[in-house]
Amino acid sequence: MKGFVQAMLTLTTRQRDILRVILDVNRPIGSVELAELLRLTPRQVVYSMQGVKVWLKQNNQDLAVLPGVGFVVPVAADHAHELVKKINIQSGMHIVLSVSQRQQLLALFLLTRKEPFILTQLEQISQVSRMTILKDLDEIEKWMQGQKIRLIRKPHFGIQVSGAEHDCQQALAELLWGETSFSGDPITEITHAEGLKFELQSDAQLLSLVEYVNDFVSSLHMRRAIGLVAKSEEQLGGRFTDDAVLHLALVFAIMSNRIQGGNHLDTNEKLVASLQSAKMWSVASYVASRLGRESNTSWKTGDVAGIAMEMMAAPRNEVFPGELERESDFSALSERLMEHISLAFGISKIKHDRTLQNGLLNNIVPACFRQRFNLWFPVALNNASLPDEHEKEYAVAQEISQLVYEFTGVTLPQSEINNLVVLLRAAFIRNRSYRFDHVIVICPSGMATAQLLVARLHARFPNLSNLEVISLRDLTPALVSSADLILTTVPLPRQYVSNPKVLQVHPLLMPEDIETITQFLS
Repeated sequence: MKGFVQAMLTLTTRQRDILRVILDVNRPIGSVELAELLRLTPRQVVYSMQGVKVWLKQNNQDLAVLPGVGFVVPVAADHAHELVKKINIQSGMHIVLSVSQRQQLLALFLLTRKEPFILTQLEQISQVSRMTILKDLDEIEKWMQGQKIRLIRKPHFGIQVSGAEHDCQQALAELLWGETSFSGDPITEITHAEGLKFELQSDAQLLSLVEYVNDFVSSLHMRRAIGLVAKSEEQLGGRFTDDAVLHLALVFAIMSNRIQGGNHLDTNEKLVASLQSAKMWSVASYVASRLGRESNTSWKTGDVAGIAMEMMAAPRNEVFPGELERESDFSALSERLMEHISLAFGISKIKHDRTLQNGLLNNIVPACFRQRFNLWFPVALNNASLPDEHEKEYAVAQEISQLVYEFTGVTLPQSEINNLVVLLRAAFIRNRSYRFDHVIVICPSGMATAQLLVARLHARFPNLSNLEVISLRDLTPALVSSADLILTTVPLPRQYVSNPKVLQVHPLLMPEDIETITQFLS
């Protein structure tokens, strides 16, 4: 019995739930399906599998992983039922957290408490040894230093967080979003439908630390804040990106909670005066008044400034009306960037590409405000990239970054430069001139099929205007040599197979064919 209890202690509650499902279904089940059933993310499922495998091994069973199919425990149904009974017998004893989960919980606990706590108290609420707590604190302290927050650790005093309110709020947002160095196994999930969800909520009563964080997360009214962000969009006359809405809602919910605890932002008068002259200020005041009324709290000028700065730094789908009139530097910068990009690619019409111009402004303007106001934004939401072979786009993006620095004094982070690369690639595809004057289409199945293929090609690639349909019998080396592109629905004779201008496609022009042609044209 003693050995059985020790084996169970290595199974976290999430691993317990995953294993229950695997045993209950008694068939291979993939990480995506497991995630949907347990309301987790596929990443959380995969992260938990090593512990499941170890527990099964300790109970003389194996976890089979079938590539492309899923996970299964190859045992008879009655034996699977016995394993489930073992799990259920032990599940009511106490919760066992992963290292990542425990460190996130401890960091949230320390950031939201004003009084110092001694090691013994932390041991009691987390139910782990002193040595484990000390290791966790080392990891948390290292992360907090990057947030400009001190973790005070003094004998006969205790452990306490010390930092500016701005930095504490930013740290809380990063923790709850799951982007710290120890967030490999996130304890929260944020969605438009549910707001902020605490993954350990169902087991909160099993451990004081989990119960405390569950109460804290429950006090953050994310869904209400999401509605306020939507109201602010109406007043601004534009829309933030979907991800930015979630980020803003989280920040507003944290601010509301902190103000309820008597914590306010401190902003210098010069910055406040600058913000008050912007259209964003009236909208920020509206948000603050609504949040204050709903929580029965009084918001100070610095708090309103905090809301204004966050909204100015949030990515949007389009520039808000009147925004560039006030920030005239950005208008001049935009014109300079469009001219530079046009010259760099040697395509004059790019400088009139409004889609590209809006894309640049919608990325660069918020990025500059984030740097100016020292605001955190989730890297995962702002980190698009292309394969390394697009050297031209990467080079131009670096040049744009340098121009932005010369105009604004702001150094764009690599994630923003990656976004510029994607924008530039899209603009190049939109504006490049096709040099495919002679395109041959070979379709031996008959004229009806050939016409269908040509119609689909015209719809997908309108710039391929000169399409010549010929039969396979009429194909000659001279025709192949004169063609810029040859699209065929059947394999060509051996002498033409290795010709890079030859692409074999389906008569219905399938999605993979469209991708192949797009890559060729690019």
